[in-house]
Amino acid sequence: MKKIHKNQLLFILIVLFGGILVGIIGSTFLEMENLNQLDVILLPMNDAFDLYPTFLFQFALQMLYIIGIVILGTSILGTFLIAFLLFTKGFQIGLTCMMFIYTYELKGLLGIVLTLLPQVALEMIPIVIIAIYSIESSNHILYSCLNLHKLKLTSEVNKGLNYLLLSIASVFVASYLKSTLIIMLIRFFNQF
Repeated sequence: MKKIHKNQLLFILIVLFGGILVGIIGSTFLEMENLNQLDVILLPMNDAFDLYPTFLFQFALQMLYIIGIVILGTSILGTFLIAFLLFTKGFQIGLTCMMFIYTYELKGLLGIVLTLLPQVALEMIPIVIIAIYSIESSNHILYSCLNLHKLKLTSEVNKGLNYLLLSIASVFVASYLKSTLIIMLIRFFNQF
């Protein structure tokens, strides 16, 4: 992995973990009754669950997020805006962790490990892949504007398409696994 990609990956991870920490800390300022009312959102699973609509919903949601990151990568301020999106994603993860703990107490830790962490891992792989390219692209655009340097557009577009295709394939696999394997894990967790 190139040094530039390692730096971008480190930046992405710092922003995500920062968002997770803020989400965990921020949840302490919310009233427990409000968090307990949201437990319906955490694990709404019943026997009438349908695989195909869930897969389509997961796929569409992830693709919108990916496309948003790609579009932000074409702007001068893309790095900062992508960082904000990643931070809010981390905040959401941190808040969800605390919702598990508030709702299920000690059992919530098992819920985090068994259901939330696999979902987050599957969801973040394509986001990290496209965020690396988009941050790199935004930095190249910013550098070109500041230094009046000509940008090699064909090379950037080809590289971007490769990253986008890899992200789409990852989103497809992640959406399928979230609508099958993760659902089985959630049902297993609900039996406790």
